[in-house]
Amino acid sequence: MTAIKTILSLALSALICISGLFGMTGKKATGHEDYKTYKNVILMIGDGMGFNTIAATRKMKTAELAMDNMPVLCESQTRSFTNKVTDSAAGGTALACGVRTYNGAVGVYLFNPLANYLHVPANLTEVAIENGKLAGVVTTDKTSGATPASFSAHAVARGNEKNISNDQMKSELTLLWGCASDSVTAEKCAKNGFDYITTATEMNSLEEGSRSFAQFDWDDIAGIKNDNDTPRIAEMTEKAIDLLDDDEDGFFLMVEGAHIDKNSHRNNFDGATSHLAEFSDAIQVALDYAAQDGDTLVLVTADHETGGITYNAETDEYYYTTGSHTGVNVPVYVSATDAGFVTGEAYKNCEISVQLARVMGCDEKQFPRIKN
Repeated sequence: MTAIKTILSLALSALICISGLFGMTGKKATGHEDYKTYKNVILMIGDGMGFNTIAATRKMKTAELAMDNMPVLCESQTRSFTNKVTDSAAGGTALACGVRTYNGAVGVYLFNPLANYLHVPANLTEVAIENGKLAGVVTTDKTSGATPASFSAHAVARGNEKNISNDQMKSELTLLWGCASDSVTAEKCAKNGFDYITTATEMNSLEEGSRSFAQFDWDDIAGIKNDNDTPRIAEMTEKAIDLLDDDEDGFFLMVEGAHIDKNSHRNNFDGATSHLAEFSDAIQVALDYAAQDGDTLVLVTADHETGGITYNAETDEYYYTTGSHTGVNVPVYVSATDAGFVTGEAYKNCEISVQLARVMGCDEKQFPRIKN
């Protein structure tokens, strides 16, 4: 046992040293010194959504998007600790936990096999709950998918679906909604204090004070249809806010539009832009609430870009150059100019969650990546 403790102590010391060298904790970027705290924070992640994904959607859908009217536009430098091109697990962990880790990791430090013992102390949902806030996670992916898992679980590999779902069951989240995962059952939900829901009707019947775990129909969400009484992402966002917003200490909500990425992997422009337009509707719901509430910050970003989407000026067309992720910077839209983000700045992806933790009033003890 003494030997194990010694190894863990050495590993932790190494992590602290490495974090200073390689930016796992990050440092204050320009603008972080001056910010206001907000009662509520809504983080919206368009999986695979790059600058040109947005531009292509404007062109193909001939419509203004909700983020176009947000007052701050900056950038996120996306990479993992081990790769110039991140996957959604490491990208999600950076946005949830404020650390860069290895591709495939969910809420854990980069040292594997010790990651089970050295998982990141907290993610944004956990520190929000520690501060007395309610917290929720909404996704159009499976609830065990890489991005929602990064905000609700700790696992050495994104493929450990059973472990991730079990971790989520033990969480203190008010709601976790997405598509069905194999290990989630009505019995397990009931045992852990969650209402198990599968339809929009059941979602809309939820009352304040309830806790819920949604397992919606994959085909409906992927196809943006309602054959099985399945809600769209804007409807999920609206209801989630309704259930979270009565807490006097506020709330944190993460909303992910997952199928922008999934369609771009297939170089399916119509699918990717259709899902981005749906995601824009959800952003508008959040912005409308923020405008009405007056004490809510909305931040929109991506974990990475997918498809290497490029513009051809001669043909006035966008086209894919790959079916994989790329390492280009992605947009960061912020609903207020007083939250520590500055237009035109480029921030490390891990710095974004650190600043959101500050905005929620967290300190270094609660979110150790904060360095004042």
